Amino acid sequence: MPPSFRSVKQDGAVLGMAEYDLVVVGGGPGGTAAAITAASRGLHVVLCEREEIFGARPGETLHPGLAPLLGQLGLGERLEPFIHARHAGIWIEWGGPRAFTEYGHDARGSWDGFHVRRAEFDDLLLARARELGVEVRRPCAVTALLSENGAARGVMTDEGSLAARLVADASGRVRWLGRALGIASPARSPRLIARYGYAEGACPARDAAPLLRGDATGWTWTARVWENTYQWTRLSFGTHQGGNWLPEEFRGLTPLTRSRGADVTWRIAERTAGSGWFMVGDAAAVLDPTSAHGVLKAIMSGIAAGNLAASVLMGRLPPEATGAAYHDWLAKWFAQDAAQLARFYSLLSNSLFG
Repeated sequence: MPPSFRSVKQDGAVLGMAEYDLVVVGGGPGGTAAAITAASRGLHVVLCEREEIFGARPGETLHPGLAPLLGQLGLGERLEPFIHARHAGIWIEWGGPRAFTEYGHDARGSWDGFHVRRAEFDDLLLARARELGVEVRRPCAVTALLSENGAARGVMTDEGSLAARLVADASGRVRWLGRALGIASPARSPRLIARYGYAEGACPARDAAPLLRGDATGWTWTARVWENTYQWTRLSFGTHQGGNWLPEEFRGLTPLTRSRGADVTWRIAERTAGSGWFMVGDAAAVLDPTSAHGVLKAIMSGIAAGNLAASVLMGRLPPEATGAAYHDWLAKWFAQDAAQLARFYSLLSNSLFG
């Protein structure tokens, strides 16, 4: 069962508690991007992350478009030691012949995607947030939203209350804020479950670039993520694979763990910002991994929310109009990507979208 969250009215009671400008819930890429951006603009920020140690998770193959954003967040060359492999594009076999799709290039050379260990990547972002003065509380579970006169005014945690002028939800698919506020996030696609896992050994065919292969039964993603280690993701349109399943090209490898599953049904919250709050990353909107932009969008929405939070608190932007503009931006982005993905799926003989 998903965790239960509630909204707690604290009219007047928030006075006297430790006051922050912004409380961020979730220490993944979207949450840390929001915290770093807000702190770099002078806000007093606290970030709550419920996991004491990050484990392996999808999103280890990162889009080239992330590089300038990570530089903007102050990582720049700090990321280099954590990059385990690079690739100039991906192989795509989608109901037809296999072809290589390059990310692109400019006068400086090709635009390379890169692979990281997500636990290392997320910890690197958290370290940057601490460097800028963000108070990171970990492990720290959020249990309720504090509100005052209908506006978000902080959170209740297992460590006590944290009062804040604004709240950013970066809890991912947990969507704690949407649950607390009763904001629906209806499915915009058939139910989609992606399974993923890791295997160890040698698969030279995947060392240079990942492969996305789709047919009437579903699609499979395979990639070398670091030395002698490969990651796969499988989304089936029918029967799901068991815990020991491996893609055909990985059958000679040794599984490192049983496969895990994630609900990647397309969703977007009916509101992604409101009085005193923002949603970022998967807490706001989810598309399945074929969009290839999950971490990129999490960080972009986090940067946007951090900048807008600072501008609102400094009196440079009106709160209600700012929240509406943020939602419109995310909704248009979601609609464009969903339409593109639907066209992509329509190329398969067993399309989910007609």
